Amino acid sequence: MSVGLGTGRAAGAGIRALGERVAAGLRCRGVATSRPSAELARELGIPVGRLRGPLDLAFDGADAIDPAGLAVKGGGGAHVRERIVADSAARFLVLVDGPKLVRTLDDWGRLPLAVVPFAAVRVVQELADLGPVARDHRSDDGMVLIDLHPPPGADWSAIAIRARAVPGVVDHGLFALRPDDVLVGRADGSVATLAGR
Repeated sequence: MSVGLGTGRAAGAGIRALGERVAAGLRCRGVATSRPSAELARELGIPVGRLRGPLDLAFDGADAIDPAGLAVKGGGGAHVRERIVADSAARFLVLVDGPKLVRTLDDWGRLPLAVVPFAAVRVVQELADLGPVARDHRSDDGMVLIDLHPPPGADWSAIAIRARAVPGVVDHGLFALRPDDVLVGRADGSVATLAGR
């Protein structure tokens, strides 16, 4: 199998679980969405390579997910690679726990953008009404990371479309997920889907 390896705490737990399967004899190749994920996979004996075609499966975490499966990713700044890997996978699973489930994305409050450095000042100016704040560090691909702060009650999908249309914005962190593909871990160790909660 070729497996996309996400970034963050939940994805790290998934990588560790996959490492246990590899140690028991499972043969697979990982495609990591960040340097830390690639390093963890290698430490656990999971072969890591570049994205060279379709993936059988990918898994990742999320910063926040609403009841319909609209999710924000990119808190760690890897959302461009995460989208590429997710779109390359036959199935994309998102691993979360209870605190990541929100009534609305307003409860989270931030929409990450990845921006070409040359365009960063212009992007901030164009989206000034959304409270853009540039982070101190860049993505693994050298993109400037800018967090938008949509006002309460805003249409997050419309904001994502608007932001993506600004020249220099490579991607945003809004993902539309199938509730059946969101796995919610519970304190007792059981797992449910977002659809079956």
